[in-house]
Amino acid sequence: MDISLLFNEAVDSTSERMGLIAGVVLISLIGYEWLMGRYRDGRKTREDWAMGFISIGMLAVVQRPLLMVIIFLGLSALFPAGAESLRWLELEYFWPTIIGYCLIDEYLHGRAHLFAHVAPVETPWLRKIQNFYKRAHRPHHQIGGNDGRGELSVTHTYVEHWGWWLILPNYWFGIICLYFGLYEIFFWGTLVKTLWGMHVHTNWGHSYDLYLLNHSNAWVRKLTYAVCHVFTLPNMHHQHHSRSQNSAKNMTNFISVFDWLLWDTLVIEQQRPETYGWRQTPREEHSALYRYFHTNFKNL
Repeated sequence: MDISLLFNEAVDSTSERMGLIAGVVLISLIGYEWLMGRYRDGRKTREDWAMGFISIGMLAVVQRPLLMVIIFLGLSALFPAGAESLRWLELEYFWPTIIGYCLIDEYLHGRAHLFAHVAPVETPWLRKIQNFYKRAHRPHHQIGGNDGRGELSVTHTYVEHWGWWLILPNYWFGIICLYFGLYEIFFWGTLVKTLWGMHVHTNWGHSYDLYLLNHSNAWVRKLTYAVCHVFTLPNMHHQHHSRSQNSAKNMTNFISVFDWLLWDTLVIEQQRPETYGWRQTPREEHSALYRYFHTNFKNL
């Protein structure tokens, strides 16, 4: 198969559909936050807006296309006859395949995320890699200023350092699946995770899970508590973005069962975080460009 034909038609169509839907939902959630007054009184700063625009723009224009070119060229050289070779999986076993895709994707994402939060590893060369992960993830936890007024919002879903999207193993996994012909699996699996990720970052105020966790009916509270062990709900991820020990908890954006059963990082709170965001120590970190681009490779 002509790799350029595959890349131009099937992959471009899949990416365009997903980008359009995600863009519409993102704009809708920004509109909701604005109408509800979630950007007032220092909850969202100019640096927050700038980081959102820079990160989303670079992801769409540079990082995702670059990864696709690198992975497709590499796989076409290693497996020239492999393009679309797994398409039968989604045609004959769609539901088992998409469930498997979501579980693998979320595990890889959560494990890399955990790697960026845990204490330094002992192996010197691996510690350098970990330090880059930590540096690449740090902007995602910088919200507002040091005054404690900043709050999480939907644009922060995409806020990272330039290197983060290039080193996320689940991004590589998804594009590899595209090469082997799992177009609908990639589309639906990635779209569901993308929309879920935006929904857990949105500033809902008193989110529905808090309402249910504090419900007067004990069965409602218990059922919601049980659901929190399977899926990450908004306040769980908001706690991850708090300026507290919970920022090292709730590593998944979608499937919390990994936090619960594998990493012992599951935290379920019944109130919103008191303060969001990590402290910005160097003066330069108040610059969006510094946050996004700065990397000191010598000190990794």
